Amino acid sequence: MYATKRSGFAMILAIFVVVLVAAGGAMLLSNAIKGHKAVGDNYLRAQAELLADSATEFAVMRAQGFNHTGGNCLNQLNINVTDSTGSSMFDVNTSLSYSFYGTAIAGCTTLASDTNKSTMILMDVTVTTNTDANLSTEPIRIHKRSWQKL
Repeated sequence: MYATKRSGFAMILAIFVVVLVAAGGAMLLSNAIKGHKAVGDNYLRAQAELLADSATEFAVMRAQGFNHTGGNCLNQLNINVTDSTGSSMFDVNTSLSYSFYGTAIAGCTTLASDTNKSTMILMDVTVTTNTDANLSTEPIRIHKRSWQKL
């Protein structure tokens, strides 16, 4: 009995093809996971930006209707946004500083008083995800600064 000499090239080629297919599958799975995370983060970021706009309008509304007698002034506004189950999702913090037409009101954070322009508010709105809610792997923080006429 004599043995025929066979080449191992076909076996090496088959192993190489299997490794290539496995690496391609791993890359597709990795990209699918990253894509899902990116979509979720973009959705939360869009929600946070809309919350910042809404908090700006709400703070202007509250400042316009605030009773300034007795040295009271709306300098800070904190809002906790929850989901439908009552879990905290976003923390919205708004700080207000005033530029007054006429005499400044005691108790207000004042940038300037006795200006010749209408009373203006400098608002800093910060929206952050609640770290206890586990909404995202990365914290989302939106900051919006705006001048508003009172």
